[in-house]
Amino acid sequence: MDEKHTNSVHMEEERPHEHAMAVSKAVANYEEAQHAQTKVAAVKENWKGMLWCAYMFFICVMFGYDSLAGNIVISITQFREDFGYPYDGGYVVSADWQLAFQAATLGGLVIGGWVTGLVVNRWGRQVCVLGGYMLTIGGVFLQYFSRNTADYFGAKLLTGIPLGCFVTIAPTYASEISPLVIRGSITAGTNFAIVLGQLLGYGVTRQASFLEGAMQYKVIFAVQWGFAGVGLAILPFFPESPYWLVAHGRIEKARHNIVRLHNADYDVDGHLAEISEALAKDRSENEEQASFADCFKRDHWQRTLACVSIIFIQNACGNSWVIGYMSYFMQLGGLSTAKAFDASVGMSGVMVVGNLCGTWLVEQFGRRGTALYGTATLCVTLFLIGILACINSSGAIWGQVAFMGVWSFVYQASIGSVAWPIISENPSSRLRVQCQALATIMNGLSACIWGFALPYAINPDQGNLGGKIAFVFGAVLVFAVVYIFFQVPETKGRTYVEIDELYNNGVSPRKFKETNLVSIVQ
Repeated sequence: MDEKHTNSVHMEEERPHEHAMAVSKAVANYEEAQHAQTKVAAVKENWKGMLWCAYMFFICVMFGYDSLAGNIVISITQFREDFGYPYDGGYVVSADWQLAFQAATLGGLVIGGWVTGLVVNRWGRQVCVLGGYMLTIGGVFLQYFSRNTADYFGAKLLTGIPLGCFVTIAPTYASEISPLVIRGSITAGTNFAIVLGQLLGYGVTRQASFLEGAMQYKVIFAVQWGFAGVGLAILPFFPESPYWLVAHGRIEKARHNIVRLHNADYDVDGHLAEISEALAKDRSENEEQASFADCFKRDHWQRTLACVSIIFIQNACGNSWVIGYMSYFMQLGGLSTAKAFDASVGMSGVMVVGNLCGTWLVEQFGRRGTALYGTATLCVTLFLIGILACINSSGAIWGQVAFMGVWSFVYQASIGSVAWPIISENPSSRLRVQCQALATIMNGLSACIWGFALPYAINPDQGNLGGKIAFVFGAVLVFAVVYIFFQVPETKGRTYVEIDELYNNGVSPRKFKETNLVSIVQ
């Protein structure tokens, strides 16, 4: 045992919440500057890198757009005529096929996350984005020219795969490029992009309703070609993350990209030293390339659990129910279908505002605080919705709608936003993409659970729970609040070297914030 490690153990015995951390002088100076940097200074110094983060979020806009458009076309009369069958004076798409379309998208999401976790490790993000856009173009082509439900099912599966790719790549890239003081806010931009995509989907659907025939829904599909065209035009200039380059031994290319992503007076050597140090321990213990199996090893499983559990909690908050059934509840309250749709668009605007607030909250109250208090608030809100659902009156229905609006704002301002920095910051640098891929897989699987169960729980001819389903989501969140309290650490203001040190020293997730790390220069 060397002297530095002995000193670390001695300090832990005297001060339980203090740990020594041996680092090089270059890393110590760089991290000291990062901790002292103001938000304004960080933006000025890193504006080029932030633009590339914005490009990563641009590709995630498609995630929100496709997830909404794929479901909303069912409400278009012409789509039901082309893909459904006559029923009671109109046309319907069978419930089995509706579930199949949803399963295709979620299945593609799972496949995309898994494949991306494998491909990024070998060829990097640029190749993955290129492959994702190629699949998007092909999948949208098949959607546009589909003639039957089987064709459309295949198209949904094909367009689902790049969604899994994009939502795996974007937050990990943003978290590695962003400056420390605004890393959480920028990474939370992933959720802003998704919500913005949903809002765009509503807008396109509204405008397409004035068209004639099949163009009412085909235009909704064709818009995605525009996303792909813009993304592909910018992609050749995309700078790979220096973390990935250093992990693959391309040190000079990493240096070149750090220079490219920052201002002229940026501490390139310090940043490169920090990246090398963050990867050094993993590299010494694991000579092989990162794999999914490594995420479940003894020294990393707790970090992996924090990633996949928070995305499960995000889906267990009731987002698929509130977002998907809000228009239905407004119609029950007496609004026409058109006005209910417009109100849903307005609610999407509320979600965008909530998400913008979330980018502030993740830095103001931290990752742990935002997740904990946000989830607790959502839990109370859901129980109130459930109580109102037990009252048989139109006023109670509008009360449910009002609390759904509160839920929408709080969800986007808390767990909807903060999940992304939690997922990106907790893994080791070597396994960041693999953990994000596992979170993407969990996202698809947990969404499947709720997506398939909800129609049977809510529909009048099945479980007929209606708004009482909120009790189910609220009960799940009771356990989620307890879990977050004990298992989700505070990573705000911690560099990746510091996060590694806290985990490696076995610090309890509840104690991350109050634990002081003392740097000892080697």
